[in-house]
Amino acid sequence: MSRYSRQLFPFCTLVLIFALWSVLAPEHFLSVRNLLNILRGASVTGIAAVGMTFVVIIAGIDLSVGAMLSLCAIVSAVPMLVFSGAGLVAIENGIYVPLNGWAIAAGTVLGVLTGGAAGFLNGELIARLKLMPFLATLGTMVVFRSASLLVNDGRPAVVSDYFWLDAGTVFGVPAAVVLFFGVLVVGGFLLQYTTFGRYVRALGSSPLTALHAGIDVTRLKVGVYTICGILVGVAALVRMSRVGAANPSSAGVGLELDVIAAVLIGGASPTGGRGTMVGTLIGVLFVALLRNGMTLLDISSYWQLMTVGLLVLAALAQDRFETLRIDPAK
Repeated sequence: MSRYSRQLFPFCTLVLIFALWSVLAPEHFLSVRNLLNILRGASVTGIAAVGMTFVVIIAGIDLSVGAMLSLCAIVSAVPMLVFSGAGLVAIENGIYVPLNGWAIAAGTVLGVLTGGAAGFLNGELIARLKLMPFLATLGTMVVFRSASLLVNDGRPAVVSDYFWLDAGTVFGVPAAVVLFFGVLVVGGFLLQYTTFGRYVRALGSSPLTALHAGIDVTRLKVGVYTICGILVGVAALVRMSRVGAANPSSAGVGLELDVIAAVLIGGASPTGGRGTMVGTLIGVLFVALLRNGMTLLDISSYWQLMTVGLLVLAALAQDRFETLRIDPAK
């Protein structure tokens, strides 16, 4: 099976869903405003999904991305307010404070660095301590969520002036969407045309073979999880720009489900070695369109969660059947 043939079915399903929503809710779904909102919303999931694609290709998983996003957002927002002269009372009570340029720059850098540090921690736990990725990131998910609540005692930090990633445009295209596609292109280039990408695929296909080939497996795993963390930090900035605040109690809740679903639906194999950024793009748009259409049709968010969960199970089952078809012994 070719590298891209795994994306054929999800792509066809994506087209069918687009056509279905176009028929059921043409006035709202096909409006330019709604389509741009879909892309804006997909940008947060998509940026994080690019990092998750690398993680899944090395046969890993990161359940902490939602909590990590919350931590990155609050660690970014609070310094923005502090460096802009906000007092403790203003920060704790969500009082509007004008942000200055230096504060925005410092908060932006701190948010991305926090994501990188969190990803690095995940990588160290998995690569050096040999913890199972599922259990390690389940633990750090709780740690990151708790840490985000402790930063501002669970209160949201209001940064209304941090809107440029959502409200800004590049040649009429929302800046968040441009950023997402930029990250996607860079990620695709790294995966397809660099030594790093070849090492990532080799590690996912056979860790023992990669080790015997001279690849520093530990360093590579740590690097992949760090990249994932950095991209979650970027996604946190996009989300914070969209809502104008960092709310540690709700930011990133359920994000891990959408991100993992997008990567798996896009054809990445949870057993490692397979996955493309084109597939991830299809998966991200698939999940975004599905949620948007169901919302327009006033379908309960509970049903939306169930649908995404079933899609993850279907993607896992499809990958398992394909593995058995190729090698029945597995």
